[in-house]
Amino acid sequence: MNNRSEILFLYDVKWANPNGDPLDENKPRIDEETERCIVTDVRLKRTIRDEWLSWGETIWVSGEAVSPDERRKELKIEKKEDALKCLDVRLFGAVIPISKQADTSYTGPVQFRPGTSLHAVKVVFQQGTAAFTSQDQAQQRSFREEYLIPYALIAFYGVANETAAKITKATEEDLQKLLKAIWDGTKNLITRSKMEHNPRLLMRVVYKEDVKYHIGELDSYLEIQSSVDEKSIRDISEIQLKIDRLLEKLEQSKDLIERVELKQSDRLTVIRNGNPVKIDKVLKDMNIEVVNLP
Repeated sequence: MNNRSEILFLYDVKWANPNGDPLDENKPRIDEETERCIVTDVRLKRTIRDEWLSWGETIWVSGEAVSPDERRKELKIEKKEDALKCLDVRLFGAVIPISKQADTSYTGPVQFRPGTSLHAVKVVFQQGTAAFTSQDQAQQRSFREEYLIPYALIAFYGVANETAAKITKATEEDLQKLLKAIWDGTKNLITRSKMEHNPRLLMRVVYKEDVKYHIGELDSYLEIQSSVDEKSIRDISEIQLKIDRLLEKLEQSKDLIERVELKQSDRLTVIRNGNPVKIDKVLKDMNIEVVNLP
């Protein structure tokens, strides 16, 4: 991985809990000031890792309830460098519990900020009866309680740092596996609380080799336009994504950009100057190379 790059990922959820807070009744995480939904980077990485595991990739953080020492023995990691056979260590970093080595950590080249919805969301409280009684002798079934978000369009922003990649030996192939797992892993979140997670836009801005520069906070240049109140949005068809400011930033930096890798859902409407546009066409008109992700 010789080039610095930035990752922008948008997905939406319907009647789901995208990231419950276990310290607050597993309620969706909400910014009280803006009423926007928050999803931790840990949740996104779990989605990615689960997808990698389904492919048979070697992963350090498997999600199973084991101690770090047990996991190290399972993977036959005898020294710190052995952990680099794990795809998530090469990309996200890790702390490897090897007592004989003073430095047991790797800083991952790929870092994500917490994701946030691009609009205020509503949280709905629901109750229902459980499938079984609460005790062996009880005649009445217990109640279940859950908090759901009817709709949210969530944006994640990340940076892939080529300097750290030299230490963890992360490759361009590794990063392509990350991009595929972000998209496919989100679609494969088919559980009761995560049903209806749909990837909508994935963009990677790749800078020229040896360019120590990136635009930064790409998600902050996005806005949504809707004919209904933000909290009343229930479907992607009620949203238009305004990318005027993002395109301006990309055009200002185009001499430093090698290419833009792109994947977009056909249900996402993108507008510039109030009119629907194709992102790849606009970028090509700016003389920026576009590569469509598989």
